[in-house]
Amino acid sequence: MSNHERNRWKGFILGAVGSATGVIAMRYYWKAASALAGGDPRKQGDNREPHTLDSIAVIGKHREEGESSTAVMGRIAYQLIAGKEPESQETRTTLSYVTHWVYSMLMGGLYGVVRGKVDAPDVRGGLALGTGVWLFGDELATPLLGLAVGPTAYPLSMHAHAFGAHVAYGLASSAATQLLYRVVP
Repeated sequence: MSNHERNRWKGFILGAVGSATGVIAMRYYWKAASALAGGDPRKQGDNREPHTLDSIAVIGKHREEGESSTAVMGRIAYQLIAGKEPESQETRTTLSYVTHWVYSMLMGGLYGVVRGKVDAPDVRGGLALGTGVWLFGDELATPLLGLAVGPTAYPLSMHAHAFGAHVAYGLASSAATQLLYRVVP
């Protein structure tokens, strides 16, 4: 294995490990947002008329009512592996958490490969990571794949909160990854 290949694997591993900090930062973002809003913004209703962009799925709807995109992906993966639906809500919740962690670590790993070792703190890289995961994952890919509702199904405040949570993820992931680059030979 060449040194260049080794550095890519090192970057992927450090980014994946560093992204755990990002997932934790995202969790604290939602706790703070919930405390300030007087309840979880993700669970607050929107009293508006339905809109044509409430669903932009190009390959059909895969989500069940009230199911998050990570819960949908976890359920689909379970069905592919086990050949049946998950039986309990506890299993569905666990699958959602596992899916979120795996996806986050994959994105953090890609950050580690693309950015490599840079001057800490890597604010630009962290902002790019968080914004990219929010825009291309949360706002585009999941609704287009039928894993989430479309952009008009949520109020603008929810999009803003989701952006804030993903920026927290990106900044914390990049900071932890760059710290790992400094301590791991």
